Amino acid sequence: MIAIILLALAAQAAPDAPSDDRIVMLSPGGDGALCVAGRGLCLSLTGDGDARALHVAAPVSGDAAGTDLPLPAPLAAAPDIALWHHLIAVPRDDVAGQAAGSEYLAGFVTTERTGYSGGGGTGGRLHLFRLTTAPDAIGFGSEVLDVVWDSSLIIRACFSERDAKDRLGACHDEYRFIATLNPAPGDGAELPALLYRSVATAYPQTARRGEDNSGQKLTKADLSDWRDFDCSYERVLHYNPATARYEMDRPAPDCSAYTTP
Repeated sequence: MIAIILLALAAQAAPDAPSDDRIVMLSPGGDGALCVAGRGLCLSLTGDGDARALHVAAPVSGDAAGTDLPLPAPLAAAPDIALWHHLIAVPRDDVAGQAAGSEYLAGFVTTERTGYSGGGGTGGRLHLFRLTTAPDAIGFGSEVLDVVWDSSLIIRACFSERDAKDRLGACHDEYRFIATLNPAPGDGAELPALLYRSVATAYPQTARRGEDNSGQKLTKADLSDWRDFDCSYERVLHYNPATARYEMDRPAPDCSAYTTP
């Protein structure tokens, strides 16, 4: 039940979804695979533990059998991992020997889960890896991004009937953090610039993780989400060839109160 509530809360706080031809939507394609429109490329996670792999197939091109790519070390060790439901297309038509549309940034969301007495929390991170899908050169490249992605926390706040009465039945403090990636204006770099947006909220209005929230007497006006504008922010991600990673145009604030379960 806790997990269902956390998922519902995360959906309510989600920022706008990506919308651009550089960010390609993946839709269910059967057998647990996620596919681009027309099933020209399908991805799925297979295996368990250290044997987990990314299965890459192109059913409409005759490659229904596909290829298994062992997950890179940071992903293989993650206890909970899922495919991001988008790919980021990398322009490659200027590179000799590679066709346009043969390289993407593939996303993987790793999630940490923690249980509390009367509550629980999840914290996710998005990892982007270069992925070449050309038939003669299919494989993983390096990780180019590791960023906080989503979290949902529910912490028990009522320990007596008096608490429940004082809090008008709002017996859990709830914290949510949701991020999205969208295309940013081109900067001429090897990989496309991206816009990272986050939204952080707390419920009720008076909830502050890390502070003593006990003994509060809530009003009806308190029974709504409070938006933390410090942790609801935008940053442009630029690819730095010197580090072979994306970097934010400005440092991100410390939002661990929302992102660490």
